[in-house]
Amino acid sequence: MTELTLYRARAVLGLAIALSSAGSFCQTAPAEADHRLSVKDCVRTAMERNPTTAAMLHSGRGALARVGLNESAYWPTVDVTGSLQRSYSEPGGGASRSGLLLNSATSTSDNATLSAQYTIWDSGQRKAAVQGAQANYQASDANYISAVQNLAQSVETAFYALQGAQWALEVAKDTLKQADFQLDMAKARNDVGLVPRSDVLKAATAQADSRLSVIQAEALLSTSRSSLATYMGLSSDSDLQIEPANREFTPPQLPDWASNWVRAQSDLPEIKAAFQNTESFRYAYLGAKAAYRPTVTANGTAGLFDAGTWPNRQEWSASVTLRVPIFTGFARKYLALQAQEVWESSKSDLQSTVLVAERSAYAARIALNEAIEAVPAAEAYVASAQENSDVADGQYKNGLGSMLEVNDALAALSSAKYRLISARLSVATAMIAWRRATGVDLLEGVELPSIVPQRPEGEKKP
Repeated sequence: MTELTLYRARAVLGLAIALSSAGSFCQTAPAEADHRLSVKDCVRTAMERNPTTAAMLHSGRGALARVGLNESAYWPTVDVTGSLQRSYSEPGGGASRSGLLLNSATSTSDNATLSAQYTIWDSGQRKAAVQGAQANYQASDANYISAVQNLAQSVETAFYALQGAQWALEVAKDTLKQADFQLDMAKARNDVGLVPRSDVLKAATAQADSRLSVIQAEALLSTSRSSLATYMGLSSDSDLQIEPANREFTPPQLPDWASNWVRAQSDLPEIKAAFQNTESFRYAYLGAKAAYRPTVTANGTAGLFDAGTWPNRQEWSASVTLRVPIFTGFARKYLALQAQEVWESSKSDLQSTVLVAERSAYAARIALNEAIEAVPAAEAYVASAQENSDVADGQYKNGLGSMLEVNDALAALSSAKYRLISARLSVATAMIAWRRATGVDLLEGVELPSIVPQRPEGEKKP
């Protein structure tokens, strides 16, 4: 493999690695046409169409239903029962005192009963169940927010990957144009006997390599566009056009660690979800302990009974029942122990979630610092490579250089431009990763379907 090809391979590989980890910092330039999509447009479409958010939304609403299910224990239960009975009895084998045979008999009866039951006091079992369900709902809500934030990060990453692929294609085309010029120049000089035939062959090889880079850049562009469309919930062959991002920007200052991490601990949805999971298990433990205590229920029935005679018989009853659990074969003891251990385990999971989040945030800050520092170095690299290429072209025109030097200089310039694209995109992606890792809202005003508790019309909380 020639040195020229190695230059190209490193450049394309470096760009591909940068684009595969892409995200959102660069400000977008004004849209050139109405159909061009901004980052916010892409995120909004993804929130509306991507099935991931819909799945999490329905999961959260299912958790909300469990809250209502547990709250129903505060209401009395009322049942209505009724029956209609027709009976027949054969005559007996003996005779009556008058000597006559007993006749067969039929009878019809019906009754209707209204019964109600209400738990007056259950030592806090209902309260623990409701609070546990509410904590589960809050955890589901936090997981939903986490999912949509991850999706927003992926969309923004794909958006800038697409932007980077467009820039890479421009670089590849510019390089091919320069390679075409150099081939023409070598042919012209060879025609008049100023350079050997080998210079034409070297220039042709460089041109073929540049043409291959254009093909690879076009494929990368198509792949990047397809990836963005998929995240947005669109078909892979969608012809998305995005607003061009600003190439020339001043890298930001490195954010402060301490203040941002303090905010992240209260704003990160993953930490919120882990905390609410811990709360749900705590309430489950309290409910298991409450099973040791007495319960008081009120019962009442009222009904009518008709056996085919007049008048109908009315019946009613009312009672209050005290239930005191004495011995259940140690079942309550082990249920409470199990609930306590699950609660303790969830507290450890919460601590682990915080540690993982802290590690991710600190790693994101390190990556952002590296990306910020890489931009001026990459800009200096491009400037130096451009000057070297200009010098090589000038020397060759004046018969002082070789085509190999010209090709190497062009390959170095192309590689430097790819490196600068990667460096600028790395700032964008690292800033997105940093914002996500520290709990910053990536939706930026994009509205989401709500899973806020909404009760059926007319229903009130007991």
